[in-house]
Amino acid sequence: MENTFAKVLMCQDKKELKQLCKSLTVESSDFVDVIIACKAGALHLNHTMSFFDYVPEHLETRESDFDILDASSEVQASPEGQKAFRRLFKTHGERKYKVAHMFFSRETQHPLSEWHMVFFEMDELYDKGNHWCGGSHIHITNYLWPNLYCQDLWNAFLSKREFPASKLHLAFNDENRRGHA
Repeated sequence: MENTFAKVLMCQDKKELKQLCKSLTVESSDFVDVIIACKAGALHLNHTMSFFDYVPEHLETRESDFDILDASSEVQASPEGQKAFRRLFKTHGERKYKVAHMFFSRETQHPLSEWHMVFFEMDELYDKGNHWCGGSHIHITNYLWPNLYCQDLWNAFLSKREFPASKLHLAFNDENRRGHA
C-alpha cells in the first residue's frame, strides 16, 4: 500500500495537488512514517517542527488571578473577581495548540527548490467540533504557490504565531482521535 502523505509530497503541479487534496485522506501513521524517513536521511527532504500554546491576549492569566481562589465571596463576586475567574477558566475553551511541520529540500541555496509546510490546530484533528465540513484535517502549502517562501512562512509562524493564509485542506485520519470532539 502506498504512503498517503508521500503521494501529497510527490505532487509537482498545483492543480494536481488540489485534486488530490479533495480525494485523499492522509493516515496519521503515513505522516509519521515520512517524518521518520526524513530524520533517518532516507528521503530527499529534511524535517523540522514547532508548536505553541496560543491563549488570546484578553485571557492571559496574571499571577494575581490565582489569588481569587482563596478570596472572600465578596471579592470573588466583584467585577474584578469575575474577570479573574474568566481568565482562569475560559482559557481552556479558547486556547489553541498550534503545530507546524516543515519538510524542505537539502540544498543550501535560496529559495529552496522544494518545501512543504503542514500545519493545524489540535482540535482540527478531531472529527467533530472543527471548522471544516470534511471533519478531521490538516492544512498544506508548498513551493507550488508563486511568491511564497518557506523561510518567510516559517519565521511568521515562529515569531508572530501565524499560519499561512494560502493553503489547502487535506482530510486526516488518526484512529486515536475518531469520534472525539
